[in-house]
Amino acid sequence: VVSTQSTGSSGINAEYGYSVEWFMCVYTRTLPWATVLRVWDMFLCEGVKVLIKVGVTLLLLAFSDPAIRDACDSFDKAIKYLKYRLPKELLEEDFFVTEVIIGSLYDYQS
Repeated sequence: VVSTQSTGSSGINAEYGYSVEWFMCVYTRTLPWATVLRVWDMFLCEGVKVLIKVGVTLLLLAFSDPAIRDACDSFDKAIKYLKYRLPKELLEEDFFVTEVIIGSLYDYQS
């Protein structure tokens, strides 16, 4: 379900605000600081594609449980889950960076 609310006269849909926050703040508001530093290291080594990989990994980890997908049956609920209820153990630096790397390896094999 996609919201049709706009943010004022700019015509930008409200649902894009969260992804803009991810990319413009380079995940500093979402990830723990130790994880942010690891993401920045990967960004400096591999370039901008890492930022997309991190975003995809966040979404895959956050919504891997079918019960969570069912509970987040609207875009607004999904955004609130990502902002306020995302389990911290998913964002722990070693686990999260490993997931990003595993996802990258899978992409390269395709």
